[in-house]
Amino acid sequence: MSDARVRTPKPVPDRRDVRSAPLSPADGFVLSRVDGIATEKDILATTGLPDDQVQASLAKLEALGLITFDGARPPTPVSSGMLAAAPAAEAHVTSSTQLRAATPRPELPLTPEEEVILGEEVELDVDIRRRVLVMHRGLARLDHYALLGVAPSVDRKGVKRAYFDLAAKFHPDKYFRKSLGSYKIRMETIFGRITQAHDTLTSREGRAEYDAYLDEQRRSRSIEDLLADALAEVSRAEENIEREVSAHEAVPIVPSAPPSAPSLRNASSTTSTSSGSRGVDPAVRREALARRLLAGRSPSGSVSWSTPPNAGTSSTQSNPSTFDAMEALRRRYEERKSMAQSVQARKYIANAESAMAAGDAVAAANAFRVAMTLSPGEPGLVQRAKEAQTRADSILAETYTRQASYEEKNEQWADSARSWARVCRARPDDATPHERAANALVKAGGDLHEASRLALRACTLDAASAPFRTTLANVYLAAGLTRNARRELETAAQLAPHDDNIQAMLKRVGKSA
Repeated sequence: MSDARVRTPKPVPDRRDVRSAPLSPADGFVLSRVDGIATEKDILATTGLPDDQVQASLAKLEALGLITFDGARPPTPVSSGMLAAAPAAEAHVTSSTQLRAATPRPELPLTPEEEVILGEEVELDVDIRRRVLVMHRGLARLDHYALLGVAPSVDRKGVKRAYFDLAAKFHPDKYFRKSLGSYKIRMETIFGRITQAHDTLTSREGRAEYDAYLDEQRRSRSIEDLLADALAEVSRAEENIEREVSAHEAVPIVPSAPPSAPSLRNASSTTSTSSGSRGVDPAVRREALARRLLAGRSPSGSVSWSTPPNAGTSSTQSNPSTFDAMEALRRRYEERKSMAQSVQARKYIANAESAMAAGDAVAAANAFRVAMTLSPGEPGLVQRAKEAQTRADSILAETYTRQASYEEKNEQWADSARSWARVCRARPDDATPHERAANALVKAGGDLHEASRLALRACTLDAASAPFRTTLANVYLAAGLTRNARRELETAAQLAPHDDNIQAMLKRVGKSA
């Protein structure tokens, strides 16, 4: 099975609605692990489900057109029974043996840095060290369900069983009095995360909030993917236009100066194929084409197509009528292409208007962006595209705001900083997300230069806000810039003279100066 594990499953961008697919909870759980980065081996390690069940789910998802694979693809027969196996798979999800922890198999590959750490002199078996390293690596990208190795539909008892199974493997106290080296802090981090996952998923309110948070994450990713797809859509539209224009031309002409010899040889080949005149001398075809474009008048003299028109004794100088014919052909090509672009642009504009009427601002913004690329001079198009993009940004900002608020509440400061930064991109003139992003960066121990930029922007947008000045002061304090921090706190104290927190900070800054 090792040859199968080098594969990387990837979600299909324009796949069908997952909700209409015949998926069991286990299938849905496996699908949620497919992010285009994790290999099949990673998924086998992090789901906590039996290998054969995970591979059966992956094969089913591929057969349904929900995922595709990169890498080696050993033959995986998909039977009709596999697509109808939802009840059987569901029955296994909450069994104690299949809710085992997301512990990696010994053969999982390690990064070069992890290989070095693996050789550390500690009192742990190599297998346990490897499990700790891979588990710790996955903490940043695993949600609570994946971390515990359970399906999203698992009940409270199932969560507890999974938690205790993991705790027995990763609790540092299990290795009391043993030399753990750097593994101790990793095991404590892992144990802290699985405890957080347990506490969240066994609380009715906490689980509801967390599930809503995951929904917001999926929604924002979907919107981001749709907005990014506009570039690919432009390429597809241009390819369609090229095919449409070329299909009406006897000789495809590039929109530039008269083509060089290799291009014209290709053109002659195309002409021969399209007209069915295989075997006809190329010179004869060129003469016939020139006569047709010159309304039946025969071009004078012999034609030299191997020399560029601007070189010495060119075809332009010796055969101006022939070159005029080719210029006419090129202009006609450009006219056809321009017309095709305009037609395609109008189609995308119509699609955008329909999407706006239906309330789908994201699809509208995409369609308008494609239309602008194809026909930038279309009257009123820039303004309509801007309106759609503003609405799409507003939707995206709202979902990222909800994510950031949840992350703040749970002190996920690095995640919160990223989410607030995304809100800033959608709302560049809103002071609050800038201040929140700066605050989260400081608490996460992140980039203080970026935190300073964000906090300064917030203060510029709302110069009368004492809390914003306080956040900027905290950024300066974290950077060791005490004088700058005092200046901002003094300004904040003038704006809010009765704020005890600001006064206390001023006293601390005064003592440390």
